[in-house]
Amino acid sequence: MPSKKNALDRIPSQWRLAVLLALFVGTSIALTLVFVRSAVSRDLHRFDSAIIVDDLVEYAAIHASSGVQGVREVFPAGQHSDSNGLRITTTEGRVLYEEIPESMRGYEWPVRPPVNDWNTRRTVLKEVQSPETGLRLTVGVTRLKDGSYLWFGRTDAEARRYQHNITMYLWLAGIMAAAVALLPVIWYSHEVLVPIRAFTSSARQLHLPEGTARLMAPRAIPELKTLASVVNAGLDQILSLTRELQSTNDQLAHELRTPLARIRGNLETLLDKSDSPEAQDAAARSLEEIDRATQLVQSILTIRAGDHNALRLYRQQTSVHDLLRNLVDLFTPAAEDRGLSLGIEQGLDLVVSIDRELINQAISNLLDNALAYTPKGGKITVRWQAEGTGAVIFVEDTGPGVHPEELNMIWERYNRGTVSRSRHPGIGLGLSLVRAIATAHGGSVGVANRLTGGASFWIKLPQG
Repeated sequence: MPSKKNALDRIPSQWRLAVLLALFVGTSIALTLVFVRSAVSRDLHRFDSAIIVDDLVEYAAIHASSGVQGVREVFPAGQHSDSNGLRITTTEGRVLYEEIPESMRGYEWPVRPPVNDWNTRRTVLKEVQSPETGLRLTVGVTRLKDGSYLWFGRTDAEARRYQHNITMYLWLAGIMAAAVALLPVIWYSHEVLVPIRAFTSSARQLHLPEGTARLMAPRAIPELKTLASVVNAGLDQILSLTRELQSTNDQLAHELRTPLARIRGNLETLLDKSDSPEAQDAAARSLEEIDRATQLVQSILTIRAGDHNALRLYRQQTSVHDLLRNLVDLFTPAAEDRGLSLGIEQGLDLVVSIDRELINQAISNLLDNALAYTPKGGKITVRWQAEGTGAVIFVEDTGPGVHPEELNMIWERYNRGTVSRSRHPGIGLGLSLVRAIATAHGGSVGVANRLTGGASFWIKLPQG
């Protein structure tokens, strides 16, 4: 079960950046709304209080000069909004005059000013909450010269409308800011992630046998272009050295073929003419080593010819069943000596046009591998199946399998898997030879690890 961290690592970076920006913008908008609403509410309350105090002073002066009648005439003409109201009461609380809009009904106006506040201030402000609308009424009171009280009230309806408008503007600004904040995500995705995906796509081709694949991202930012240039320069140098090494090996193999043939001829002469048992035994052992070296040279030359489409084939119509039956019979004694079970799964007999000797050599290499890597008590199975007009030949074992990272690499020349290097001698030409022979026939090779353990190698052969 993948850990939480691994799950997070699979989230694309543009989504991470988008989430981070969304959190940043959202948090900024939320904090801005909180602080702005608080500051605006505080300032509007101060503004309303200042208006109440100014109007109390103004209408107290009017009352002093013209009495209640003067206030009655001036207040309606003052074009006050529906959020303003005025009242004049006696010291007992009897209303002498009031002008209260319908929208301000329902508030319980104070009857008398608080005694404690009145002793210290000439103008007293008191807040009343409406149980129906939730609006707040701020009422100011001052004592007139005749002893009556002048009350002036103002609700926070207008202030709330202002707050609502400011909040809407802030939300609009936040949405616009969020849209602008997406620009870096778009730029990052287009200028950074798209080239990186191109890098990844081209990097997947680096393992191909040709060795000519390179990192490609023509629209990348300068830093990524520099990275690609440095990596490609290194790959060019590696390819050059690899080709030089392969060319040297091919040339060396070609040059060794004739001297090896001469040495073999001399050893055969020594073996035939010598009367010494010791000399004959040494000559026989030397012939075995010469044959092994000659086979190695021939393998290198065959692989080289296959790589250059120059391998000459002597095709003949061949029964796949007969071909595999003969090979299994040939390898059965070696398998029994190692405590292994070697069998063949019967299938529909197929006839293909192949170079029988070369295909024999290719399948023999696969069987040699299976014998070498399958532990005692294991099982090796040879089978085939039709594919189109051709055939696919499988050699399957119950050995350790192939490391997943080496499934494609093991077919390269001089490349030996981790298991091979640690347990078996060799220089890594067997599977390269198998691929060269299959390619020369217009076919292909492959390998996969079996679910039940071991590896499954196959050769695909067209009809020819």
